Amino acid sequence: MWDFNLLSATRTLEKSMAFVLHRWLIYLGVGLAYIFGAVIGAGTTIGVGSLSSNPTAFAAAGAWIGMGVVGWILYKFRNGFLTGVQARNAALLGAETLKQPVPKGKGQIDFARGRVAERFPAPRELNSVLAAMRTVLFALPGWRETPPQTQPQRWLLQAKGLLATTETLTLLGYHFAHPANGLRQSAREGLLILAAHFPKILRNRLYLFGFGWLGCFATFPVLLAAVQGILANLPLDPGIWPYVFAFLLAWTIKAAFLDAIALAAMLDFFLKLPAPENGAELAEALARDFPAFAGICAQAET
Repeated sequence: MWDFNLLSATRTLEKSMAFVLHRWLIYLGVGLAYIFGAVIGAGTTIGVGSLSSNPTAFAAAGAWIGMGVVGWILYKFRNGFLTGVQARNAALLGAETLKQPVPKGKGQIDFARGRVAERFPAPRELNSVLAAMRTVLFALPGWRETPPQTQPQRWLLQAKGLLATTETLTLLGYHFAHPANGLRQSAREGLLILAAHFPKILRNRLYLFGFGWLGCFATFPVLLAAVQGILANLPLDPGIWPYVFAFLLAWTIKAAFLDAIALAAMLDFFLKLPAPENGAELAEALARDFPAFAGICAQAET
């Protein structure tokens, strides 16, 4: 079973609902960017093929290319998106953990922006720390385990690694809950806790992963009906695109609300975990096996 409390996490999130709505508007913008990317891509290919006998033949391919371009742009700016949206959410959760007064309404946005600017290093150093944390997190599932012998086992290990990298946000929340720490010191301490309790943490993360996507698929039929109603009057058959657009809109709800609840639940659970008793020995082993962790430790001590 799980060790987190979704009801408590939801109540915690209610205190920063103004920021959560701000977060939803940003994710809604992302979802609409994908939709407009598809429309522009399809329109471009139709325009290019207007002299042919079937101008719409490659419209679907153009739509997918348009969405791919949007996805590539978002990927290139993923760290900026993380610090501009997700880390600010973690900053508010950290303040609530410390029982610090949090402004109401729009003031929460400026408060979170100020906390991130205060506690984070320059962008280049921040990106370096984030990359190091992700490298260690991705490799932790296979650490001290028998190497996979079959391709399905390798795929499973990679899936666990990708799931583990989502704990980057938990580590950022841990940083905001420990105001005396620098970011590298928080990363070092947080990764030690993760390594010491990794099976339990990964199991709870899997439950929260399922919670988010179940909520996404629960909202999907409602949004699909709305999108189909909007596209019903089009002169062309929309094909699978109502399903794609409805899924994107359902994802915005997951990313804005359900993932925020999951972060609050995981951070509350994570902060209650004890530090490893063999911390020095564990840190030495991690530094020996993961150069990225050794780099975090070396610069945390300077």
